[in-house]
Amino acid sequence: MATWSGFTPDAFTVPELLALAREAGGPGHHLAAVQQPVSLVMAKPITRALDGRGPLVQARSAGLLAFGSAPLHGGELLDLITPELVELIRPGTHPAAACLLAAGSCPSLDVLLVSASTPEHWDAAVSALDDPLTDTELRKVLDVLAPR
Repeated sequence: MATWSGFTPDAFTVPELLALAREAGGPGHHLAAVQQPVSLVMAKPITRALDGRGPLVQARSAGLLAFGSAPLHGGELLDLITPELVELIRPGTHPAAACLLAAGSCPSLDVLLVSASTPEHWDAAVSALDDPLTDTELRKVLDVLAPR
């Protein structure tokens, strides 16, 4: 089940989705994964996962896969990220790699969906995710982005 904004307080939770899946398909339902945006622009899923709550944590607890989409927010994030934020995330890193690293370091995230226009871009994306940020490092990044 993929959603851009379905995991909001007014919409639904993973346990509610599972109940609906069991109601519709019985115990052998085929709900196997959830997907939502995870990025420095859509940072709430990261914050919630760091706090041990939210749909990514619920999915993992239920044995579902958790996919994160739009880690570069449709490419817009590359125009928004500052050199200072890149240096905070991982000194000396390319801005795209820093954005991917932040999203890919989200706790309870099983798969980060990325696209690449060339094999070199793919290799760079994979390389960016080789050494995830610690929860402490990720919290520091999110603290900088938090509204004051």
